[in-house]
Amino acid sequence: MTANAPTEIVTVAPRKVDFCESWYYPDIMDLPAETRKLFEQYSNVPAEDVVDHIQRMVRPFISRTSLRDPCPLSRHPLYPEVIARLRPQIDLEAQEIESLNISGQNSGISYLHPSPQLLLDLGCCLAQDLRKLVFDGVPSENLYGLDIEKGFIDLSYDMFKDRATMKSHFVVEDMLLADVNKDRGLDAHTSSNRPLVVSTPGSTSLASLENRMSIIVANSIFHLYNYADQLQLAKRVVQLLSPERGSLVLGRQVGSSQPGEYKAVNNQGTRYAHDSTSFRQFWDRVAEDVGDGCKFRVEAILDEEELGDNKSQGQNWSEPNIRRMRFGVWRE
Repeated sequence: MTANAPTEIVTVAPRKVDFCESWYYPDIMDLPAETRKLFEQYSNVPAEDVVDHIQRMVRPFISRTSLRDPCPLSRHPLYPEVIARLRPQIDLEAQEIESLNISGQNSGISYLHPSPQLLLDLGCCLAQDLRKLVFDGVPSENLYGLDIEKGFIDLSYDMFKDRATMKSHFVVEDMLLADVNKDRGLDAHTSSNRPLVVSTPGSTSLASLENRMSIIVANSIFHLYNYADQLQLAKRVVQLLSPERGSLVLGRQVGSSQPGEYKAVNNQGTRYAHDSTSFRQFWDRVAEDVGDGCKFRVEAILDEEELGDNKSQGQNWSEPNIRRMRFGVWRE
């Protein structure tokens, strides 16, 4: 593509995965009320058509867990803080907001946040969390999504019926390859076999986001990798994070009451599962590697919510000490 050539918009279907009864619902029987509300009031799908619309759009691309809890960010205990920071404030260049703790209670710690605040959703898939944020009053132009599958991003506009109104920005990139490609002098268009350009008013490059993101959502990302790769990924996340005090990384992931390396989901290599203590130590290591006085306030909790099915179905990555972890990491 030459410098003066027009941008080509390519629509790509997401890759199908092998069907497995332990990962997919044959039918959606327990669609959360908030999800139904999102489709009815944001996407204007008639109430009687919501379930059929979702099943027709996503099966067999999306796992049963994603259908059961399709907007996990809104259920995170730090979601009220996220909303308070992202909603526009009239005539305010900055606002002081009291931070929450990981239990959703006031922490007694306040941060002064410049306006506007920008959010990046890592592994955004169908960008359902971004649509929920828009539905809850956040300007879509302040939201960014990243995924390695361009097809999911394309499909999301049909899923939510908002191609003409959604102004968020998307990057198709592999976070773990980003530094390698940057060191080699490659831009985002050449950094993978997947095209960067997506059917959106705001396609962008990963490098352009560095030091700009006020909030980064990392749901179900870190737990896919071994400790060394998690460390590399976290340092890349810090590069994207705003240097402002109070900039936040939050999410949920699979943890373990016995932290360590476990069999990876794809049976190739290992994945590291944290408990609360190892997760704090992990981010201390990240801060040490980043240097320049980098420091984080880290909070994480473990519980067993939503993991019962995984244990009973004998999925190959499940183990007796498996837990759900929810976390918040604030820059100090």
